[in-house]
Amino acid sequence: MRRFQGLCGLFLLGVVGCGGFFVPQTNSGGGTNTGDYIYVGNGNNTYIAGFGLNSSGALSVLSGSPYNNGVAAQSLAVTPANTFLYAGTTNGIYAYAINSNGSITVQNSGSAVAQDMVATRMQVDSTGGYLLAAGVGTSTAAQAIGIYQINASTGLLTAITGSPLPLYTGNASTATLVAPTGLLITPNNSYVYVSLGALGVQILTLGTGGALSAGAAPAILSPISTSTSPGAAGLASDPLSAFLFVAEINTGLRVLSIGTGGSLKEVSGSPYAVGTGPAGVILDATGSYVYVANRGSNNISAFTLTAASGKLTAIAGSPFASGGQLPIALLNDNTKKFVAVINSGGNGTGGNSDMQVFKFDTTTDGQLDPVSTATTGTDPTNPLSIAASH
Repeated sequence: MRRFQGLCGLFLLGVVGCGGFFVPQTNSGGGTNTGDYIYVGNGNNTYIAGFGLNSSGALSVLSGSPYNNGVAAQSLAVTPANTFLYAGTTNGIYAYAINSNGSITVQNSGSAVAQDMVATRMQVDSTGGYLLAAGVGTSTAAQAIGIYQINASTGLLTAITGSPLPLYTGNASTATLVAPTGLLITPNNSYVYVSLGALGVQILTLGTGGALSAGAAPAILSPISTSTSPGAAGLASDPLSAFLFVAEINTGLRVLSIGTGGSLKEVSGSPYAVGTGPAGVILDATGSYVYVANRGSNNISAFTLTAASGKLTAIAGSPFASGGQLPIALLNDNTKKFVAVINSGGNGTGGNSDMQVFKFDTTTDGQLDPVSTATTGTDPTNPLSIAASH
């Protein structure tokens, strides 16, 4: 009998959407619109909220937002050209065209464009030609990764040969089934890393035409054995694809150098202490700063990165309050001047918000200063996913 681990957070569905809710924001005002868009998928209803972000960091609701997806979006991904938004759900993957004002229009007459995966994490490769979707295969009920070619005109998806590719299920005679908690295509488009919770991080290579290989035997970065119930979560890399950053629950932030074939080697000083329950991790566009969303302590740990060695140094004032309860994911906006975090808890009261936007402090390098906040619907919305224009 197969053992299921961590899937309860995947099949949240039993949710009912609510219509016509109001999405208030607080911001610092002023500035001109940059064509900078952020999309948030809620876990407690079936809506995707869309926001514009102006040059001062102020948020505005996009035309037609929130958008009823019919099913809660557990993962979101935007193409590099900002032409399409994909929403992963328990009913498959849905595609939206991104209009010139940032609003979105559902494609394929509202039907899913792929139904062979329950995608918990997604990313489009740097060419914009392929969507990778890590999650649970519908035919096998086991962890897998779907690889789809994107139609540049319609956004429709075509699974390539061999998709979905099975992922590691452990060495035991009884398979350990998990919902993937992280997915990263390195900036050089060469390697793919998938977080598999307590099983660790699987290493795959990405070739031309979307060809993805797990090798003759699965290559796995195991959790650090000395910690209690460790589990890999968020993943990030620097712009040069020299290092992999792994937010590991009950361990901290691991930093590993990336070698031939995507192999990993822990750098000196790793793992680094962060807050409780590290979930999401990002770097700024320059690769100078590393940020970790700590779900259990409601804050963001911040570090400077020494590019030559991978050494991290805590930034003055770190950790920074996330502005809400249970932060789980971070991203850079398309101007790379702002960082946004989504808080997945029961927000909306006591000054807690579903999303907080920060700017970089002009005096202290890497320090995050809060700029604006937003609710993504009638709270609690429990945001699960976030994506932005590039």
